[in-house]
Amino acid sequence: MDMDTYIYLLELVTPHIKKENTCMRAAISPHERLTATLRFLATGRSYKDLEFTTIISKQLLSEIIPETCEAIYKVLKKDYLKVPSTKEEWELVQRKFEVQWNFPNCIGAIDGKHVQIKCPAESGSIYYNYKGTFSIILFALVDAEYNFLYIDVGANGKSNDGAVFQASTLNIAMERNTLNLPQNAVVVADDAFPLRKDILKPFSKRNLTISESIFNYRLSRARRVSENAFGILVARFRVFDGLLH
Repeated sequence: MDMDTYIYLLELVTPHIKKENTCMRAAISPHERLTATLRFLATGRSYKDLEFTTIISKQLLSEIIPETCEAIYKVLKKDYLKVPSTKEEWELVQRKFEVQWNFPNCIGAIDGKHVQIKCPAESGSIYYNYKGTFSIILFALVDAEYNFLYIDVGANGKSNDGAVFQASTLNIAMERNTLNLPQNAVVVADDAFPLRKDILKPFSKRNLTISESIFNYRLSRARRVSENAFGILVARFRVFDGLLH
């Protein structure tokens, strides 16, 4: 992150994370709070490890980092995580999919990513996933340029992507036709999701015709943006590549 971007972000979050000094000691500044949080997100290092580089106790870091993350989300979501609200905005997404990935009418690719966590107390196996770890699921709708248009976070790792989508507000809005979508708008997905007139998934790989093979290839190219977006996310924020603290 360059200095100008950091200063801009600091100005945005300061009103939400600034604490008053007390007669006992000076409060940790917004600069220190934001720096510690960004370092945690970028490196994925443990609170114990960050304790030595930030000179802040791990107990306090466990309060500061979630609070600062919530503040960052609050101030940035309206500009950087915005679901298109008009037909014209959705048509722009469609044009980019058609031009860049040769897939018309597509308004996004949907997929889910397991984010590893420590097993919550008294949760049993509800967060235990098929990979043999405990996780929550980050479900997302991604546009042609790897931007997240919609996210749903927190489903337990035992759920599959299709079930997470079925319970999401995105699915509810699509079924109720409240998104102002263009006619024949579709999303692309893998085999974990249901096949509907507004959700396209690959043909079975057995005995494919030439046309079906071409369709699968083009759908795969369009759908791959969601996987790539998760890859970019993990490369930038290493905290998603390991065990959340």
